[in-house]
Amino acid sequence: MSMQAPGVQDKGDKDSPLSSKEVNKLHNKSDVDSSVGAQHHTLGTKKDQASDGAHTHDGKNSRKILAGVTLTGSRGGNAALASVISALVLLGATDATTV
Repeated sequence: MSMQAPGVQDKGDKDSPLSSKEVNKLHNKSDVDSSVGAQHHTLGTKKDQASDGAHTHDGKNSRKILAGVTLTGSRGGNAALASVISALVLLGATDATTV
């Protein structure tokens, strides 16, 4: 027994209210990548695109994970370490270090 929402036609149903040509026409006017809330998204690295399931945050198939984050401080002291900790907190880490 096939469970289906009312009004939804099976693929290849001869009684479908729209032809495949009409469906393609509708998709050509879709809101692809128009915003975060768009109904359709292409894969890519731009703001309103989706990343594929194998993305690696290397800047090629998705954004770099720390893009836009600047680390500051001297490498010789703890100032640079504090900057790294702050960057990690921006990514969701919890700072439980002590001063």
